[in-house]
Amino acid sequence: MERIKVGAVFVNFRRPDLLVQAVNSLETTHHWRLFVIDNATLKLPSLAAAWNRGIEAAVAWGAGRILVSNDDVLFHPCTVDHLVERAVLKDYGFLCPSDVAKEQGLDPAGLASLAPPSDGVDRFEANYSCFMLSPSLYDEIGPFDEGFTPAYFEDTDYNFRLGLAGLPGTTTTYAPYFHYGGASGGPPPGSADRNRRRFIEKWKDTVPWAEAFARTGGLMSDGG
Repeated sequence: MERIKVGAVFVNFRRPDLLVQAVNSLETTHHWRLFVIDNATLKLPSLAAAWNRGIEAAVAWGAGRILVSNDDVLFHPCTVDHLVERAVLKDYGFLCPSDVAKEQGLDPAGLASLAPPSDGVDRFEANYSCFMLSPSLYDEIGPFDEGFTPAYFEDTDYNFRLGLAGLPGTTTTYAPYFHYGGASGGPPPGSADRNRRRFIEKWKDTVPWAEAFARTGGLMSDGG
């Protein structure tokens, strides 16, 4: 397929060692540029704010697709190319790779020895530890809500907005990756409950099932 510009957005929080590993594992035949948002000092109020700054910088650079990823991941050599291929072919605005640790019980060595999938299965599911989105979708849905501080429920909120727009997030097994999960530490205790209440308050007058959506997370995802 034709080469496109891919912006790769990472947020540095507490584990620069993991960030280096993640970036070093990223391979692609496309023209790509790295955008690292350093929030180790918490100058930005939220993970959502860091994502937005990175995405907006990638859009300004002219990226055709934007990869947004946690620092505690490892990529298969085919991950990015397969994400781009599937996203362009199927016109997916929001596409996630599949986590081989969660779905197949593989470790990093298992990911490294995994044969590249020849096709794979796509399903309506979103995992915000790693995702690829198009600039047009970001323009339509808008930025992540930076009011979910410092983290939690910015992903549920975005998934909710994708669903309301009829553009559900999709995961493809055609693009495998590995996610350590929680390796960089989490937000302070109470953040999840506070942001859950904020989510419900934000959407309760829009749809009657906002609270039920919030109680289940509204998505098959482990978030960030």
